Amino acid sequence: MKVQPAVMAETKKIALGTAVMSVLMIAVFLIIRKFDYTVALGALLGTGAAIGNFFLMALTVQKVTEDMPVLPQREETEEDGGDQDAEKETPLSDEAKQAGRKMQLSYVARMLGMGAVAVLGAAVPVFHTVATLLPMLFPRVVIALMGAFGKKQKEA
Repeated sequence: MKVQPAVMAETKKIALGTAVMSVLMIAVFLIIRKFDYTVALGALLGTGAAIGNFFLMALTVQKVTEDMPVLPQREETEEDGGDQDAEKETPLSDEAKQAGRKMQLSYVARMLGMGAVAVLGAAVPVFHTVATLLPMLFPRVVIALMGAFGKKQKEA
């Protein structure tokens, strides 16, 4: 399976944003005079895990969408009268159910992996616990910022 350009582009945005936020976090540790090698190692571990998690999620979405069949456009019939409510009553196809299961399985596996990284960062003394855990939250912040600033740019 070839990684789609959109997956790589979004992963690069998240990686850059997460890395910048990790550098800012390290700067805070320097300012408060709590920086040591464990902070740097924890930041590397947490940042790597966060970027890897996002990439695997994007790859799963790509795979699931590639596996979905292209459905023909629905034609209006006299029975539904063009009513949009008729679409809501249509049961999910087997492909859609399977796609949902794949996404759920991917989510569980990725969260177990993130949990393992969190435990590793907390249990192994060469990693600073906070410096490991915080970068794992940074992709959510980056996505929120991208959404906020993306809307403002489109409006202008």
